[in-house]
Amino acid sequence: MATPNSSDPTLPSHCPNCQAKVYGPYCSQCGQETVIARLRFRDFSHEYFQNFVSLEGRLWRSLWLLLVRPGQLTLEFIAGRRRRYVRPIPLYLTLSFLVFLLLNFSSSDSLMQLDGPEAAPTGVEAVVLHAKPPREISQPHIAARPTIGDQSELQGLVTLLDQLPGWLKPVGQRYYISVQRLHDDPQRGVERLVSVVMAKLPYAIFVLVPVFAVITRLLYWRRDRAYSEHFLFALHLHAFVFLTLIAAFWLGADLAAPLLFLCWLVYLALALRRVFGGRWWPQVLRALGLIMGHSVLLGAISALTIIASLPAV
Repeated sequence: MATPNSSDPTLPSHCPNCQAKVYGPYCSQCGQETVIARLRFRDFSHEYFQNFVSLEGRLWRSLWLLLVRPGQLTLEFIAGRRRRYVRPIPLYLTLSFLVFLLLNFSSSDSLMQLDGPEAAPTGVEAVVLHAKPPREISQPHIAARPTIGDQSELQGLVTLLDQLPGWLKPVGQRYYISVQRLHDDPQRGVERLVSVVMAKLPYAIFVLVPVFAVITRLLYWRRDRAYSEHFLFALHLHAFVFLTLIAAFWLGADLAAPLLFLCWLVYLALALRRVFGGRWWPQVLRALGLIMGHSVLLGAISALTIIASLPAV
């Protein structure tokens, strides 16, 4: 799109976007071009590639600083040097999207092995596969299976459903129906459960970011840092975690787990010291406590996400 000259007689007196008075090719209030020519197809392509190249430069600069200097990207934003880097939330969302995209691609291979001839189901799968619906159910839309062992196997669940308050019974019935569906078709049921969990898990994990910021705020309450700066630190730290998960995706679990733990521990200790200051050993101990506590919270929120997703099976 051609850039108009400030002496061009066709230059409008007011911005077509915000109606502010203009004196040149760009509005001083909103930054939009003041002379709007007829759109052409090449304008779209030029704008796309121009923005992509610009974003690409900021993206690689942000990723490089995030990797080689733990905590420095946070300090850059706090100091006001923000234009040259990708904003923290888009950076977090981009890397998070890539991680869960890879998990979705691999989930069918790693989680759907329920009917192998030599692999016996364990844990939740064993409970689901061996559970039978009871013989008599008060809801007419639930199919009954009149076998002798059925009622004894799920009698406790039926009793629990009967004891629920009236406002909770519809929820209990939905969970019971989901168990029946898992029993009738375990493979399809677990596939559906994994699909729903993968759709909800990114939102659930994002909740941990402000929680992590609260914890670091409590650990460093004597430091002159606002909560927003702790939140910024948490966003950058989680972005680094997603980046390492992407890099370690093709490694085996036995090799990736210890390497990732060591990498996160060292990185977090370095980042804490750079952003909040202090001696080395207290930062290492704080980093270890943060990782362990965060792992517990991650396990808890993952379990809650699975429980909340079960009625959608």
